[in-house]
Amino acid sequence: MKFDQYLYPIHIWALSFGCAVGWGAFVMPGTTFLPKAGPVGTFVGLIIGAIVMFIIGANYHYLMNKFPDGGGTLTYTLRTFGHDHGFMSAWFLVLVYIAILWANASALGLISKFLLGSTFQFGFHYVILGYDVYLGEVLLSVAAVLICGICCIRGKRIAFTLQVIFALILIFGIIICAAFVAGVDGNILIPPRPYFVSNQGSKINQIFIIAALSPWAFVGFESISNSAAGFKFPAKRSLRIMAIALFTAVLSYLLLAQIAVAHVDEEYSTWLDYIRDIGNLSGIEGLPTFHVVSDTMGSSGVFILGLAAFAGIITGLIGNFIAASRLMFYMADEGMLPQWFAKLNEEKNPKNALVFIMCISLFIPLLGRTAIGWIVDVTTIGATIAYAYTSAAALATAKKEDNRKVEITGIIGIVMSALFFLFFMMSSAEAMSTESYLILATWSILGFLWFRFVFEKDTERRYGKSTVVWVTLLFLIFFTSLMWIKRATDDMTKDIVGNIKDYYESQSTGKDIDTTERTEAYIQEQLVNVDHVLTRNSLIQMSLIIIALVIMFSIYRIMSRREKAASVESIKANERSRAKTVFLSNMSHDIRTPMNAIIGYINLAEDEAVTHEELKDYLHKIKGSSHHLLALINDVLEMSRIESGRMDLEPVPVNLSKTFEDVRDLFELQMHEKNITFKVECIDLKDPHVYCDINRLNRVLLNLISNAYKFTPEGGSISVTLKQTTAVVDGCADYMISVKDNGIGMSEEFTKKVFEAFEREKDTTVSGIQGTGLGMSIVKNIVDLMGGTITVNSKKNKGSEFIVKLSLDRQSQEDIQKETEAIEAKNRAGVADFSSMRLLLADDMPINRQIAIKLLEKQGFTVETAENGKEAVDKVKAAEPGYYNAVLMDIQMPVMGGYEATKAIRELDDEERRKIPVIAMTANAFAEDVKKAKDAGMNAHIAKPIDVKNMIEVLTDVLT
Repeated sequence: MKFDQYLYPIHIWALSFGCAVGWGAFVMPGTTFLPKAGPVGTFVGLIIGAIVMFIIGANYHYLMNKFPDGGGTLTYTLRTFGHDHGFMSAWFLVLVYIAILWANASALGLISKFLLGSTFQFGFHYVILGYDVYLGEVLLSVAAVLICGICCIRGKRIAFTLQVIFALILIFGIIICAAFVAGVDGNILIPPRPYFVSNQGSKINQIFIIAALSPWAFVGFESISNSAAGFKFPAKRSLRIMAIALFTAVLSYLLLAQIAVAHVDEEYSTWLDYIRDIGNLSGIEGLPTFHVVSDTMGSSGVFILGLAAFAGIITGLIGNFIAASRLMFYMADEGMLPQWFAKLNEEKNPKNALVFIMCISLFIPLLGRTAIGWIVDVTTIGATIAYAYTSAAALATAKKEDNRKVEITGIIGIVMSALFFLFFMMSSAEAMSTESYLILATWSILGFLWFRFVFEKDTERRYGKSTVVWVTLLFLIFFTSLMWIKRATDDMTKDIVGNIKDYYESQSTGKDIDTTERTEAYIQEQLVNVDHVLTRNSLIQMSLIIIALVIMFSIYRIMSRREKAASVESIKANERSRAKTVFLSNMSHDIRTPMNAIIGYINLAEDEAVTHEELKDYLHKIKGSSHHLLALINDVLEMSRIESGRMDLEPVPVNLSKTFEDVRDLFELQMHEKNITFKVECIDLKDPHVYCDINRLNRVLLNLISNAYKFTPEGGSISVTLKQTTAVVDGCADYMISVKDNGIGMSEEFTKKVFEAFEREKDTTVSGIQGTGLGMSIVKNIVDLMGGTITVNSKKNKGSEFIVKLSLDRQSQEDIQKETEAIEAKNRAGVADFSSMRLLLADDMPINRQIAIKLLEKQGFTVETAENGKEAVDKVKAAEPGYYNAVLMDIQMPVMGGYEATKAIRELDDEERRKIPVIAMTANAFAEDVKKAKDAGMNAHIAKPIDVKNMIEVLTDVLT
């Protein structure tokens, strides 16, 4: 079950735009954009960043048309580079979507502090990492997560409708406020001075810093690729939609940034003075965009902008719920997450993924905004990894098609993603907080660990083919932990230097002994603290590296084990191939031998001078050769079923004493003709009545005894012994079957592989003894299926003994009595009279019909024929009720097969016609074929080639 196609362009625009613009757009002008690049640097940098994102969007658009099933970066990467790279891209991208969801959820508490003061500051209170957390603010965030999550779970159309509504509120709210501010103060149209920030480096550097923030600012615009399977429009329109979404996103950022500098209070000489002082301001004054709107529009403006900010939070929540859940669905579908995440509800929503995201998000507000900010910093790295993989996939795919335009956009996407990655990882501009490096290293470790788990559980061998992924993850762990150590050391150094400076300033200027000693003691104390912090950080870094190495070596060990197993399997496959080659050579000889006899005796029988006695002798020999040929074919078919795992047991009531008597009677004549002493005996058989698959047991006995017969010369001896080795315990007893001969025996080397398929000892092949080399393998598989064991003891020229041990369920006395009465009733019934009975024979092969007619007419039946199932159904419908006593139905026929014909007969209006006995007469002769016939409504089953005795027994059971 996959996703419905229900998404229109307006839905996709709202998803793309809503994910790209959230609460951060209202805060970043005062905290990030303007302090780093000024109004002009922000304007130019955001435009350049949007252009870069559009180029990356072009790569997404190209791949969405190539792979329209959804899954976004994950699908594009694994289809192009394999599952290892697909895992790498998805592992970091899923954190991106979830972290942005967390950021928007926690932003409600933050916005309430600035706009509503202490309204939600009630209940328990604690400080975590310098951020105040109140119960009221936590409840506010939790409520938003629950409402948005439930909307996404219960109704996907409702969720997308809300996304559209709030996306429109977001963009129009910003535009309305910008228009009013522009009407009051023209600075929104003409940026105020200074255009750039003097202490932030060159103008080009400032512009690049803002452009490099584009993966953070616009991340989520590409999330529509995860929902591509739900598009109700051609995927070729996706680029236009993403372009509109990016335009509205960059417009939102630009307008909010320009609003923030459009008006400055009188106590500040420039906008820069105000921006630098916002850390000391509280309430609405601490939010430049809201402060300016409040000054120019009053409370109505604050309401409109506040509503737009709330809409940005809701679109961020709903959009990233959808993006993350779809991505997790496809990850589960590819075996990267448990299949639980891939289940869809009746709405065809990934309910389990949505529930999981919602549950883990409920606890996030308790961590405080600072900790969430560290996690959000990591999203930039995740986004650049995803963009790089998508661009690389577009480049690789376009090269195959010689699409130069996409090759160019692919190269640009890779280069820009690499530049952004390096900027955030190595920038001294504090693009990422110190703690974010540690979180990134930890997330990489978790990814490495989970990859190892996925790799170990991968039975389809889709993972572990690219060492580049391991090396990249390992490098990322090493590098991020090193950067964390560097940043942490830099932060600590600043703190220590500041502390010492403050200490000196607080001390008197004198140089008396006490002051010197106190200073030295204080410095020593600071140095001890430095040592403790460095030791702790070094241990953390060492632990991360050791864990990563352990995981890597663990993966390597699994891979090495698999390679060894594959090598062993390859050797076995080669051995089996060689064995099959020998087997086919033997089979060619063994099949041609009886075929030569059949054709030869037919040619002799066609001689005009042949006598009646000679003809009978030829037919007898043809019959013997035919039975041998059928046995060869049955062995090959049985082995095929065993190898495909389609052989099942069908336990029935069995009298072991009677079974072994039948075996003795079956072989006694041919043993006598070969002058072999043949003995069958049962020892200590206290419980002969058991349940087992009689056909399989007979197959085991026939194969073992036939084998002994073939390899025992004239004048030898064969003994078959059945012994009950234990009394009945819990309704079950143990039995041992021994088939022993004094024939040619086997070498010790061959006894080790006598039960392997296609194996025949060389001596048996050259000696002219026929066989497929499958008999013992079939016996071994049947015994294993019955839960028993089989062993062989043999010596060259001394003979062999095969010992089978089985544990069988005993029949109850009631079942034994019922079975006995049924046999007695059957014996009393005698031979049935079929002379007044009419059969309809449906078979598409003329020769089969002729043979069957002759055999049936010989038993007294009147036979009519049909060439296919439809003709048979028509004849039953046209005939008077009771005209046909039964229908003999072949299975594989043109126009209408046997199963379909039987179903049609069972659906006839007339009850007597509907209940006419239908008997399968088919070459589909295995146990599952018998079951299929009965499931199709047939009354019985007769296998081809037709065994006359069995046919009479079946017809007697059905018709009398």
